[in-house]
Amino acid sequence: MSQTEKSNPDALSEETAVSKKTAPDEETTASEETAADEQQAPQDTTGEGEERFDFVVPKESYKHHQKKRRHKKRKKDAPKSTSEEQMEESYDDFVFATPGKKKHKHHKHHKHRKKWPLWLKIIIIIVSVILVLAIVLTSTYFILKEIGRKAMHNYDNINIEIPLDDDDGDVGILQKGRTVRYGGKTYRLNEDIMTVTFIGYKESEGAEDGSFMADAIYIAAIDDYTGKTTILGVSRDTMLDVDVYSAEGEFIDTETKQLSYAFSYNNDTVKGGENLNLSLTRLFFGLPFENYFALDLEALEELNDAIGGVTLTSKLTFNSSYYGRTVEEGEEITLHGRDAVKYVQSREYDDLEGNNARMDRQQQYIKAFLSSIIPAAKKDISTVTTLFGVVSEHSDSTLDLPKVTYLATAALSKMRSASQIEYVSLTGKIKAGEHAEMYLDNKDVLETMLRVFYTPVQ
Repeated sequence: MSQTEKSNPDALSEETAVSKKTAPDEETTASEETAADEQQAPQDTTGEGEERFDFVVPKESYKHHQKKRRHKKRKKDAPKSTSEEQMEESYDDFVFATPGKKKHKHHKHHKHRKKWPLWLKIIIIIVSVILVLAIVLTSTYFILKEIGRKAMHNYDNINIEIPLDDDDGDVGILQKGRTVRYGGKTYRLNEDIMTVTFIGYKESEGAEDGSFMADAIYIAAIDDYTGKTTILGVSRDTMLDVDVYSAEGEFIDTETKQLSYAFSYNNDTVKGGENLNLSLTRLFFGLPFENYFALDLEALEELNDAIGGVTLTSKLTFNSSYYGRTVEEGEEITLHGRDAVKYVQSREYDDLEGNNARMDRQQQYIKAFLSSIIPAAKKDISTVTTLFGVVSEHSDSTLDLPKVTYLATAALSKMRSASQIEYVSLTGKIKAGEHAEMYLDNKDVLETMLRVFYTPVQ
């Protein structure tokens, strides 16, 4: 202890008191300064005790300077320290970009991507085209089928009137003929049946006001529900009511004539096929027939050869243009070219039964022809449409591609072979007139109509 401290103990006690009094205040001030320094120091985000930045750029050149990463949401009531305000002022002229993952730019062509060989690309393109065509063709087929279905069923104009004698039995007509009572049974019109009249015509000197007459007349009745197909033959010599027109196309009168003459009136007023169908409607007491397909028999040569010829056992002795010799009756032969036309057209005019014999050969030819194309058509329906295209230039018809597609589908869908097709012919008494004339019995016609176009009600 110094001399002064010893001589002045009161002063020593005062300094000690002051020292004790001010020491806590100095510790407090030091603590506050340390806390302020900690608040001012940036947080160590790298674990190395200092903040890192990739780069620093002037604020004016940074496009998105409005999105400043340094701004943090503060509470409105949190006061800013002087050091913090100074720090923000020093940062105002710069934007700090924080480190992040570098985005990988995908280029269209990478060196590591394996290129497909040219031959593989060609195969893929070809397969794709085939698939697209298959889809288009399938869609087209179903569209054509639906359009054809709607167009082939039309019995709105039915109006059956049956002029039978009392001896023929009682006949009851209901709903304009949709229901018929005959022979103690009730029959209902089968509206699932579609009908097409197939007409084979040729040039004839006997035609009136026209150069063509019908030589072959067959009604195809196709049930699109069961697939049953019936071909009903009507003799060209059948005598019935025919509408007669002048050369200028003016209607003259209705006369009783051979059915073949109905086709000869073909002008701007009426088509020959329509006029023949009208006569058939009269024959069947008012049953409507609207669709027809009329083919020039000369074009049968082209149609016949399109399927490679038709093989059958000849029912006629004739001179073959194709084989250059005489084909004998009973000989199996494949008809080619003109031989097919000759086989279905030949007729003995001196024989009143000559047309019946010709119809027998025509039906034989139709069976053989269908036996050739049905197996192929069942595998590929386009076979029918292709043949339709072959003869379209030599025909007149109400049929179009949708109708042909639907008819073929309906007939072939449930048919196993051509042997399932039923053939029916109207027969009557033949008399000699200017030409051979066939007269039908109304009772026989009614019974045939009920058999083909109606269904017995159980």
